[in-house]
Amino acid sequence: MTTVELDSKGRVVIPKDIRKQSGISAPSELVVTVEGEGRISLQSVDVNLKNAQRIARRRLRSWTEERHEEDRLVRRENLK
Repeated sequence: MTTVELDSKGRVVIPKDIRKQSGISAPSELVVTVEGEGRISLQSVDVNLKNAQRIARRRLRSWTEERHEEDRLVRRENLK
């Protein structure tokens, strides 16, 4: 466990070894999530995007334009 300080402007420096372990590099955009009183989470936007792309590629392997059109028509008919 590593301790860091919050400065008077609300900034925190993430130590290099922690950035390296987590795959976060500077400059980088981070998503900040409040997880409870006194607890926050930082997640790399780039890492989240790469994970989402990997999941989408895996799930969309069987996707075809024809199948998309069929699904759209079925949904339209179900709404009537």
